[in-house]
Amino acid sequence: MDSRRDRLLELVARLREASPGAVAPGDLAHDLRVGRDTLRKDLAELEAGGLPLRHDKGRGVVLEPLPPGEPMDEAASVAAPVPLTIAEAVRGQRVVRIVYVDVEGERTTRDVEAGGLVVAPYGEYLVGWCRLREGPRLFRLDRISAAVLTGAEAGLRPVDELLASLRVPAPRAAPDRSTPARARAWTLDRIRHVRLRLAETEAAVASSAEGAARLRAVLGHLAEWTRWQVAAVRSVSTGEELRFFGRRPAFPADFDREQAFEVRERMIQDAMAVRSFGELARDLDDVLDGAAHWVHDSPDAWWTDPVPDPATPGRHRPLADLVAGWHGPLFHVEWHLDRLAEPPEPEESADDDPDERLVLVCPLLG
Repeated sequence: MDSRRDRLLELVARLREASPGAVAPGDLAHDLRVGRDTLRKDLAELEAGGLPLRHDKGRGVVLEPLPPGEPMDEAASVAAPVPLTIAEAVRGQRVVRIVYVDVEGERTTRDVEAGGLVVAPYGEYLVGWCRLREGPRLFRLDRISAAVLTGAEAGLRPVDELLASLRVPAPRAAPDRSTPARARAWTLDRIRHVRLRLAETEAAVASSAEGAARLRAVLGHLAEWTRWQVAAVRSVSTGEELRFFGRRPAFPADFDREQAFEVRERMIQDAMAVRSFGELARDLDDVLDGAAHWVHDSPDAWWTDPVPDPATPGRHRPLADLVAGWHGPLFHVEWHLDRLAEPPEPEESADDDPDERLVLVCPLLG
């Protein structure tokens, strides 16, 4: 470890990864390459700082769940859940030190100038300037094992510039939520815009066999994921069961069970393979049309107060943001259309984390 603070952060990361299970002190000491006495002192310091630890005889050390709290200082950020620490870093434009585990299991400790949060179809990401790699990066939150606020302030790097460098579309104009009618009208306008872009993209690739093949693969992905995203937002708004717009294909019985993204995506592509290009395009458009009719007919009360965010338990957001904001289903569609219009350049650095590219290049296109 480069420093004592890094060792404490790595210790928290190991405990979080095992939670709610226990970790034997001997295993912790071995992993951290310290003696038993040093480990006991480290654990005692973390407990004194507010980390809820339980010592189970015969089992080891257990990290107890910690409820969300108020805005935190550096000491409290070690004990807080990772998403809360990251959110605090973004809110205060601060540097956050993270333990990051990439898709290949490699662990790195790095300082990141927190710029913003991106909610993509595959998870929630921290976007910021990585001081280890000296460049803009995206870090999936569920791969951040531990995080601690530092006393340093983030540089003046606008999040839209970071996203542009990473080839991620910048957020659209913020909705006018001054009245329910205006919030609804903005959302409907965004749906119309995305449907128009979809039609224009179809027309543009009609004469290109390669372009049509790439779009066909994306259409199957978009139709099903957009169907699910819209259904989830509608369900949290109405309190009703999921209702899917468009023509959902027949899936295996285990499709609706918890699955890895890659497994679910493979099922989607297999189910969509029997459909023609036109059928896939109509299915996606039907989903967007169903969303438009639902938005148009929705009561004003839904557009007044924030509703639960189906992608982030415990968080509430305005309905206009959930449907048409830069982290919602419409953003997902445009994200893929932008990628098709401007294919990404080949990765130049072997140092790039594979998982950072996941949000930039969908596994279906990679």
